[in-house]
Amino acid sequence: MTASSSPADPAAGLLPATRRALTYRIAVGQAAGRTPSLVGAVVRDGRQVWCGARSMLEGHEPDGDTQYRIGSLTKTFVAVLAMRLRDEGRLDLADPLGEYLDAGAAADATIAQLLSHTAGLASETPGPWWERSPGALRPGLADILCPPRHPAGRLFH
Repeated sequence: MTASSSPADPAAGLLPATRRALTYRIAVGQAAGRTPSLVGAVVRDGRQVWCGARSMLEGHEPDGDTQYRIGSLTKTFVAVLAMRLRDEGRLDLADPLGEYLDAGAAADATIAQLLSHTAGLASETPGPWWERSPGALRPGLADILCPPRHPAGRLFH
């Protein structure tokens, strides 16, 4: 298990008992969830001030730069962020995607259609990236957006 903090690090401002409690939570979360590895962090004022990690494999602990592919759960995060941007007046759900991205043939699909899976796009991109691949192959924006399989607003897919 690893936890980063040094006297020059802002994490030095965390109480030792807090660091121990966080490290314990990481260990319990990883073991109880039977996950291969787990990383947790504390962020203050937009900066990471503590990071802890645990792995089932000795010597293979992740760190604060480890990226996990989270698959379908991503949709929830994207939807929440889109709604926050809407609440801030920075976008409208009726806005076409082409207003924000070079979306090719999907440019006329609205943000609402994307969020409700009615933009006409395929549910999966081509390639084996989504099922137990080593992660070297990742779909690009063109793979995700083009070409739509159905007219936007007609079908749920």
